[in-house]
Amino acid sequence: MTKHILLGAITALVLAPTAVSAADLPMKAAPIPVAIYDWTGFYIGVAGGGSLGTSNHIDPFGDAYTRGYNVKGGLVGGTFGYNWQMSSFVFGVEGDASWVSEIGTNPDDGPFVGNPAFASSTKENWLVTARARLGYAVNNLLFYGTGGYAGAGVTASVKDTGTNALIVSSSSTRSGWTAGGGLEWGFLPNWSAKFEWLYMKFDSPGFNTLNLGPGTRGSVPLDDNVVRAGINYRFGGPVVARY
Repeated sequence: MTKHILLGAITALVLAPTAVSAADLPMKAAPIPVAIYDWTGFYIGVAGGGSLGTSNHIDPFGDAYTRGYNVKGGLVGGTFGYNWQMSSFVFGVEGDASWVSEIGTNPDDGPFVGNPAFASSTKENWLVTARARLGYAVNNLLFYGTGGYAGAGVTASVKDTGTNALIVSSSSTRSGWTAGGGLEWGFLPNWSAKFEWLYMKFDSPGFNTLNLGPGTRGSVPLDDNVVRAGINYRFGGPVVARY
């Protein structure tokens, strides 16, 4: 018994400094949360910029009345959409509607059917898109590609170059597709700014360019490039804590 008591005392004396040292060790600091921007949620915004496209007036046999011309102007409108973020990937849907002041005119100087006494023009009055977005987020920076439907209100007309008198005019709703990309920056918890480019290609309904009567309708093709910047407000709390 005395032997066991002696061994216990010796063991206690040996381990005592170790226990005291362990008690003196500093406590591990609690993890500090890091703010991570979360793009999930509904948003609305405004956007404006400029557009530059090309158009022409084509006769029923495929010959151009003009040599082609630029259609350019400004636009301003509203945006709405929704994002889902999964890890660093952001999936979204977005729609927008804009007022457009894009117009282009050129004398009918085509090499085959042109007549410089006339001038053809194309005017874009409004623009809408409905698109999907796929992006990659680096915290509060979002790089994205986008594509989908585009629609526009377009007026095609022909005037007398001498008197500027309107000879024929027709308005139509054009349907087409759009694709492009952009960058969005979350500069405040619920606010972001974006810059994007979109290319648009529209269908070309018949147009009676020289008032030739039924069965002789030509076409007025139109494509467009839109560059715009915007501000969005996102509902909800777009900043989450990550440890």
